[in-house]
Amino acid sequence: MRRPALDIGTAGRAVGFVALAATIVATAVHFRHDQIGAGGRVGSAATSMQSNPLARELARCQAIGMAAKDEAACEAAWSENRRRFFTYRQPMEASSAVTRPSTTPTADR
Repeated sequence: MRRPALDIGTAGRAVGFVALAATIVATAVHFRHDQIGAGGRVGSAATSMQSNPLARELARCQAIGMAAKDEAACEAAWSENRRRFFTYRQPMEASSAVTRPSTTPTADR
């Protein structure tokens, strides 16, 4: 017997291969885009590090490696970084003045 001109099994396999190829290409483009975006963020972090002395000191301590554990300046920088990270900051007063609905009963009833 002859096979039909359009065999569903063959067409299904072809569509599956095309879908798989499209998925692989989309994934590659996505990760390539993330790598390009990360490159721009590194530059902005470098410029902010120039204006932030604590970030500059932490980067220097990271660069010298294990020798930093015996250096007082690195200990002070790490202590300040921990203090900033773990200190709870009160919400700003302006953001706490959110308009809330009135709970007083109305006399219009």
